[in-house]
Amino acid sequence: MKKMRAQRIWLLILNITFNMVMGFILPVNTIFIHKNLHESLTTAGLALMAYSVLMMVGNAIGGVMFDRFSRRGTLYIGYLIAIVSLVFMSFHHVWPTYAFMLVILGFGMGLSYTAINAYTAFVAEQMVGDSRTIFNIMYLAANVGIAIGSTAVGFIFKLSIFFTFFIPVLLFLLCIIILIFRGSVLDQTNEEELERGSRQKYVSSDVEDPKIKIGASRFKFNLIIICLSIFVVWLGYSQWDSNISIYMIDNGFSTRQFGLVFTFNAVSLLIIQPIMNRVASRVFKLLKHQIFVGTIIMGLSFTLLPGAKTYAMYILSMLILTIGESIVFPTIPALLSKMSTNKNRGTFQSFYSIFGSLGRALGPYVGSLVITVMSFAHLFIAITIMMIVVAFAMESVKELD
Repeated sequence: MKKMRAQRIWLLILNITFNMVMGFILPVNTIFIHKNLHESLTTAGLALMAYSVLMMVGNAIGGVMFDRFSRRGTLYIGYLIAIVSLVFMSFHHVWPTYAFMLVILGFGMGLSYTAINAYTAFVAEQMVGDSRTIFNIMYLAANVGIAIGSTAVGFIFKLSIFFTFFIPVLLFLLCIIILIFRGSVLDQTNEEELERGSRQKYVSSDVEDPKIKIGASRFKFNLIIICLSIFVVWLGYSQWDSNISIYMIDNGFSTRQFGLVFTFNAVSLLIIQPIMNRVASRVFKLLKHQIFVGTIIMGLSFTLLPGAKTYAMYILSMLILTIGESIVFPTIPALLSKMSTNKNRGTFQSFYSIFGSLGRALGPYVGSLVITVMSFAHLFIAITIMMIVVAFAMESVKELD
């Protein structure tokens, strides 16, 4: 039991550390490319899109490597690729070398991200009780890591470009040290918990493949609906990271006020997530019902934005979105875990990473096209409609009890 607890703690540390790096890198890329390297915003957008595409490639390859090559090996390779690119970015941050290294960084981050998600599914399989708990904890930890990283980089970026990229190097080196000395803990299995946990509802089955029980064609349909839902939800969510900032500034709000909305999101999530975790586990018997409700809530949050004239309306919209995301984002990986076996756990977790990255990559660009051709209001309404559609589509997924 103590070994299993240690396994979860070390995985939690790796997850927080990885997302601290994400918090360091993502907020400053556009600013650095545009202001420091004197490239256009379009060029910066293309560089970030290339980063996201290579991250998707890393997600896909990472899932296969986790299943067929080596669990820890996938993490090692991902970390080392990221470290090499970050070292170059620290010492030689000039264009176009910076853009090339950013793309390589995306590939390494993609490998690592999928491996961490797959390890989470591996740990969840051995848990007694509702295995949604570990996914909720990991999601909360990820947000804590991003909040710490994005807050810290706000100060460090002004002081030193070098340390902005070198501190993530040190964080990933810490992860490698953890793998060297505690990596074996991550691969431990608890036969007693596996035997007891095999009777629980939310644990992936290695006794009988869910694909066989559900049926091959229906199983494929399930995956299509789930992946489409991931894509649409992240495409909508990514508007807050991009186009909504312009919308708020156009309506007379400052960049600082826009940033505080995300601070509110991070703080409120720390309160909302544990509450929603307890409520959802008692109310929803099937994970698809939980995703349905959460997606509807996320979609409805955008209906407040077309007529938002006061700062309180943006805060309220973000609060509703936070409630929805606290229900949806940890539950989709849990559903994928429930549909997987030991042979394809990494591959299935990579679906969440791939289609989430695709939504984040295309979201800002697609949103800007809708705004240019029509308006912000049309964009927000379209997002609401799309989220409601995929929410009802999720109800058609055949989920095993």
